[in-house]
Amino acid sequence: MPDTAAQAKAKPDGGFKEILTSLTIAFAMALAFRGFVVEGFVIPTGSMAPTLLGMHMRFQAPENGENWSVGPWHYIQTPAGEVPKKIQGQAVDGAISVGVPGTGSPLDGGARQIPMNRSDVPRRSGDRIFVLKYLYQVFDPERFDVVVFKNPTNPYENYIKRLIGLPSEQVALVDGDVFTRPSSLADGSNPWEGEGWRIGRKRERVQRDLWYTIFDSRYTPVYAQTPFTPPWIGDGWSFSGDGVYRKDSTGPGRLAWDSENWPITDFVSYNDKSDEWARLAAGRMLRDLTTVMPTSDIRTLVSVKPDGKGLDAGVSLRTRGHVFRAGVNASEAILEMRPDQDGAAWREIDRADAPALRADRITTIEFWHVDQALWLFLDGALVAGGAEAGAYDWNPASRIAYTTGLGMVDIRHDPGVLFEAHRYSNPRLTWEFEGSPLTIHRAGVWRDLYYQPAVLRVNGHNQSSRATHPTTTVTLASDEFFVCGDNSAKSQDSRLMSTIDPWVNHEFAPGSPGIIPRELLIGKAFFVYFPSLQWRGRIPVPDFGRMRFIR
Repeated sequence: MPDTAAQAKAKPDGGFKEILTSLTIAFAMALAFRGFVVEGFVIPTGSMAPTLLGMHMRFQAPENGENWSVGPWHYIQTPAGEVPKKIQGQAVDGAISVGVPGTGSPLDGGARQIPMNRSDVPRRSGDRIFVLKYLYQVFDPERFDVVVFKNPTNPYENYIKRLIGLPSEQVALVDGDVFTRPSSLADGSNPWEGEGWRIGRKRERVQRDLWYTIFDSRYTPVYAQTPFTPPWIGDGWSFSGDGVYRKDSTGPGRLAWDSENWPITDFVSYNDKSDEWARLAAGRMLRDLTTVMPTSDIRTLVSVKPDGKGLDAGVSLRTRGHVFRAGVNASEAILEMRPDQDGAAWREIDRADAPALRADRITTIEFWHVDQALWLFLDGALVAGGAEAGAYDWNPASRIAYTTGLGMVDIRHDPGVLFEAHRYSNPRLTWEFEGSPLTIHRAGVWRDLYYQPAVLRVNGHNQSSRATHPTTTVTLASDEFFVCGDNSAKSQDSRLMSTIDPWVNHEFAPGSPGIIPRELLIGKAFFVYFPSLQWRGRIPVPDFGRMRFIR
């Protein structure tokens, strides 16, 4: 018979060895996984806000339930440099005073945001993200990927930005958008007027994650000491305090965006800081960057319920010297554009079959004008236009001329004109309805990323930042990239890097400062696994509700 007593005695020793061996293998695999597959990183600053958050404060407004983040206001000096205080708005520093997003304009002269004052606000840590390492040794990077890389000015630092320029391309940033063409077509005379330029268009799923809210009627303030002025105006409409708009007639009815009091700009609430915005209101420069810029890459939607059959709906956007229009009638959807001049002929962009707007249900009509393309959705489904069928193509010279009225001679004579916000189109947006009384249960406006022109200090002299002026157009070699932060006004990215680390210059010889050699790419950021960590006493509490994939 087997010696069961001996077997029983031997099991603990064998079990311990197996556990130790398993732990050793697991630890080795974890190190290998971290080193070669996936690694976690912490976002330190707000250069990618609101896509990714660095250290920040979080607020929630009782007036409308809006929840948003603002960068730290108050810092302490340490041997390692300035560090945000763990408690913001203490008595020694003064209270935090910010505006509630979606309740007005952050700038003086319009419908002012509802103010919020807070003291002793806890500082939250930046998002913790996962990065797929060495992915780009197998797959080529794609435009608009969010990447982690070694900072070419200091390779001991890791940076995270959005990839906008790819190898063997020439890159121009014009009116906030990305234009590229093959580097083989690059010329030094006047590159923005050259051939072969194409605008960089984002995939739909990426674009949906990048819309930044200007106003959403779902967050209409229901109570506020400061009076709330709705941004939509029009005769024959009534507005209820819960964000619902009503028209009782069957005749034509226009609901226009109040662009004078609610300008559509690239302002980011993360940057809300009273002393800085006081300077912006005066039209001065903020640090090395321009003031808030008008933005015409827009998403707008309405959720409508007609009382009966026969409702026709349309939306028009006047900007860049043109009118862009989308319409939905009983059987089809139409997208068209024309110069903003009396008597100018309409140019049809796309036409497609579409269902009629029904009286027994709410239908959401959604219109995009983004990256020089028109999109029209009904209840989230694309019915006309898109990145290809809805496209119109202008080169950088045409785009800046239509947007500002400036020609290449004007820009070369005075490069500073590209920093002047008043020269850019202030978009005007109007919805039109006819054929039935209706109720609008939701109405909103969003805007796209906007890459600002900026001032770059080089050898004691000011010049236009890279890619934002014809004379600073960037040409990339076969293994070089160009990157920008989503929070353009607060990002030290390829536009503004002024030096190259000697080791990086020796090993990889990038064409100029701001260029990212392929060898410095670490990987693609793909998931926020530990968002907005906040310490409650000695207990770290992540905001698991904001775990998300990164587009």
